[in-house]
Amino acid sequence: MARVLDTRRSRFLLGGLVLAHLVVISRQVDRGGGTSLLGQTVFAVLSPLQRMVGAGLGAVLATWSGYVDLRHVYRENQDLRVRMAALEMELQRQQDRLREADRLREIADVKPSLPFDTLLAQVIATDGVPWYRTVTLNRGRADGIALNAPVISTTGVVGRVVAVGPRAAKVQLLLDHESGLGVRIERSRITAVVSGQAGFADHVGNMLAMKFVPVLADVTVGDVVVTSGLDRMFPKGLMVGRVQSVKATGGLFKDILVAPSAHFERLEELMVVRARPDGLELTEEVRPPEPKAVPRGAAKTSPATR
Repeated sequence: MARVLDTRRSRFLLGGLVLAHLVVISRQVDRGGGTSLLGQTVFAVLSPLQRMVGAGLGAVLATWSGYVDLRHVYRENQDLRVRMAALEMELQRQQDRLREADRLREIADVKPSLPFDTLLAQVIATDGVPWYRTVTLNRGRADGIALNAPVISTTGVVGRVVAVGPRAAKVQLLLDHESGLGVRIERSRITAVVSGQAGFADHVGNMLAMKFVPVLADVTVGDVVVTSGLDRMFPKGLMVGRVQSVKATGGLFKDILVAPSAHFERLEELMVVRARPDGLELTEEVRPPEPKAVPRGAAKTSPATR
C-alpha cells in the first residue's frame, strides 16, 4: 500500500515539474509579436469569456441609459402637458375677453339709439333650475334701479326687475309662466299678451305663449312681435320675437308660440331701463280719474222743470 502511494506521488511530482518546465520555457519563447506562449494561451482561453462579459455589461449599460432617457422624456412630457394646459387656459381667457369685448361693443352701438336711459348690468347668478326663470344682476337700488324696471339685451326684451337690494337686483325672465308682457304684432297691429312656459310640464323649449288672440285675427308665422307699451311698464316698440307657430284650437282664441329674440341661454351683460321716455314713473300706479265732487244742495234741473 505504501508503495502504491509513493508511486502516485512520484507521478504527480513529475507531472508538476514538467508543467513548470513548460511554463518557464513558454515564457522564454518569443512568438514574434512580443507575446509569450503562455500569454497567448491565457488570451485564447479568456477572450470568449471577456466578450460575453462585455456584451452583457454593454446590454446592462444600454438598458440603464434607455431607462434614464425614458425618465427624462417622461418628465419633459409632463412639463409640456402642464405648459399646454396653462396655454389652453390663457387662450380660453383671451377668447372670453374677446367675446366680452364684442358684447360690450354691441351694447355701445345699441344704447345711443334707445329713447330712454339704461344702465349696464352683469348677470352674477341664476336660480339653477332647467329653463331658469330668474337671474341676479350686480346693480341695485344704489345704482338707480327701481322695482319693475324693464331689462333688455341687444337683441330683445329679457324681463323685469322683481326684487331690488342696495347692490343687486333679481330679474324675472319672460320665460317664467308667471310673467306677462303687452305686445303687438308689427304687421297687423294686433295686440296681445305673451308669457313664458317654464314651470309647465308641456312647455316647448324657450318658446313664449301668445294669449288672447281671436281666432279670426290676422297672424302668420314669421310675424315680428314688439312691445305695445299698453302695460305701462315696458316702452313700446322693443323687439320681443317672431311668431313660430299658429294653431286653431276650436275655441275663441288661437294657440300661438313666439320664438323670443333674446338669447336666454347665454345672458351675461344686460341693460336696465332707468327712465321711461313718456315720463311715467316705473313704480307709479295708473288709476282712472276720480269723479268731481258735486256741491251739496245743488240739484239737477231738467228742461221740463224750467
